[in-house]
Amino acid sequence: MKMLNLTGTPRQMGQAFGESERDAIRAFFALRVDNAIAQAQKYGGQQVAPDGVVAVARRCVAPTRAYDPAGFEELTGIAEGAAMEVEQILALNGLTDIRDVLSWPGDLDAFGGCTAFIAQRDVTSDGQVLVGQTWDLASDNLPFVLGVHRAPADAPETWCLTTAGCLSLIGLNDAGIAVGTTNIRTTDARPGVTYLSLIHKALAARTLDAAVAAITDAPRAGGHYYYLADANGRAVAIECSARTHTLTEVTAGAFNHTNHCRVATNIDIEGAAPSSTSLARLSRIDALLAAGAREFDVAHARVALGDDANGADAIRRVDFDGVSTNGAVVMAPERGHIEACHGLPHANPWYDLKALAADPTSAPVS
Repeated sequence: MKMLNLTGTPRQMGQAFGESERDAIRAFFALRVDNAIAQAQKYGGQQVAPDGVVAVARRCVAPTRAYDPAGFEELTGIAEGAAMEVEQILALNGLTDIRDVLSWPGDLDAFGGCTAFIAQRDVTSDGQVLVGQTWDLASDNLPFVLGVHRAPADAPETWCLTTAGCLSLIGLNDAGIAVGTTNIRTTDARPGVTYLSLIHKALAARTLDAAVAAITDAPRAGGHYYYLADANGRAVAIECSARTHTLTEVTAGAFNHTNHCRVATNIDIEGAAPSSTSLARLSRIDALLAAGAREFDVAHARVALGDDANGADAIRRVDFDGVSTNGAVVMAPERGHIEACHGLPHANPWYDLKALAADPTSAPVS
């Protein structure tokens, strides 16, 4: 797995990221724009030109800068390093939100996957909360997945799995805050702060409450589910549309989510009926967590995220309608542990991201 180490101010880290991954960022941007155009047509019946994708991103610039100046500085640095416009980098980072704005353009004059879990202390073998997920993207996105270790000058150190030119996606910081996400579609999407900017700000927090506020208080661009946990064993699930959120404090058992709305107010504005794969993956991860109650640990989590039951509707996805599991992450925030794999969880090695950041020759954990 490729791992980048970035240090300095947000602008300096962004510039280093953009320079080192310039060719990959440019190629990835082209793929993401094509995907946004295809999704707008498929789900919203909208004909969109490439300039239309960037135009929505341009309208997200001001709210993003205002809500998280440090994160916006890093986006600007990435753009400078990659010799691109900042709105292009913002479009790269915020694709799922931007394509929803394009699909249901009420505010304007292959659907991704992911299966996420929270396993509280009473269902884990060592009495520590575990969180994690698969990360399902277009199959041709796989070459652009990488790990990033950030050591900012005046914010928590972070480790995450993400893609070329992008802010944090699934990650852990040195204060023990863990954050991840799955995508949902709601028709109240609007130009605003896109999901990676929210997660990036959450990982800059030193308390769970501050991390939660980074999600709930934002002028969000689109719908997503977010899970957060901390070094004290607290865990929170938040299902958001662009304008509303529902927060669940997970104090016992397991709480899982895939890619359909579970909150009534969001179901009412869901952009598409729940897919068979989303329903099947949720049912399967629920069953796996129930079966493993009081025995679930990191090794069990790896196996669960690579589960192949239900064929095309399996938790790990192999080019299903152009979508594959591009990676997976398991985090144990009480002991500051994050491990990830690049590609299919059942077929690729898992790495301790902290160890990999310290030594690129580190051996896999499994």
